[in-house]
Amino acid sequence: MRNRRQTIAMLAILALAAALVAGFGSTTGSAKTSATPMAMDHDGHGMQMSSSAKASSKAVALRIALDRLLGEHAILAIQATQRGYAGGKDFPAVAKQLDANSVALSQAIASVYGQAAGKQFLNGKFLWRDHIRFFVAYTVASAKGDTAGQKQAVANLMTYIQTQAAFFAKATGLPKKALVDDLTAHVLQLKGALDDYDAKQYAKTFALVHGSYQHMFMTGAALAGGIASQKGLK
Repeated sequence: MRNRRQTIAMLAILALAAALVAGFGSTTGSAKTSATPMAMDHDGHGMQMSSSAKASSKAVALRIALDRLLGEHAILAIQATQRGYAGGKDFPAVAKQLDANSVALSQAIASVYGQAAGKQFLNGKFLWRDHIRFFVAYTVASAKGDTAGQKQAVANLMTYIQTQAAFFAKATGLPKKALVDDLTAHVLQLKGALDDYDAKQYAKTFALVHGSYQHMFMTGAALAGGIASQKGLK
């Protein structure tokens, strides 16, 4: 147990920055339904919204969508691993909601980068749905005390980090290293929360739950900034 925690701590030092996933373009829908600022003429009548105001509105909608979807992912992922570990009857319902969140993220990506990119993100090898499967495998192995199964799941998650980072670096132009650091932090937080849950260290577990949720807002800020810059938004 001590060696495992030392390994997690050493890996955590590598995890710093900010940039991850998706929600990219549930932004488009959000921008359409939210109130938008209008320029006024000298008689007080509404005029066409300026292009700069439109850009600003889209950038704000992008940030909100990223924060919401990524925050939901963090909470649902931890709930799913805990309920799966405990053999809870509510696990299928939590898992279904987690997958619905994944689909929403893929649709958001598709709205910015196209349907092919959305499908690749969701179902590509060592990409989004796969990383959730790897966490399920880690959870099952932890419940069984299967050390070899845990190691294999962790190895798969490390491959996921590199693959997902490359996907987002290519799509957004953000530095791959920053994306690797951010994804590593996310994976270690979720893994650490389950490890502490396994060890009945519940205070530590829920400190990591809180931290993983907060981390998604850092990720949202970094991604929104990168995409907004790429798309010429303010």
